[in-house]
Amino acid sequence: MKRITAATAAIMMMMMALLISAGVAHAVDINVSVNDNYFKPKKISAVVGDVVIWKWDGYMAHNVVVTRGPQKFKSKIKSTGTFKRTIRKPGKYKIVCTLHAGMEMVLKAK
Repeated sequence: MKRITAATAAIMMMMMALLISAGVAHAVDINVSVNDNYFKPKKISAVVGDVVIWKWDGYMAHNVVVTRGPQKFKSKIKSTGTFKRTIRKPGKYKIVCTLHAGMEMVLKAK
């Protein structure tokens, strides 16, 4: 009886490890530059689980705000550093800097 229990436990552990690694294996980092009055690139595609990293490369203060999309998020206003967000829901996201009219980008997630 102990051998069956140990074997069953070993199989369950291997299955859990495979499930966990399968979910992480597809996630990628997507980099976006936050420059003076524009995002680069302006359009990106992602898969649920991907991490988008916005990096401030210009000198002016900006923020990153989802104005339309299935998952709302926003960064603080800043002029240096990064902001990271894991995409959890598929769909189309309109992302803007609320300080500068016309500074916008689109993220499409599957």
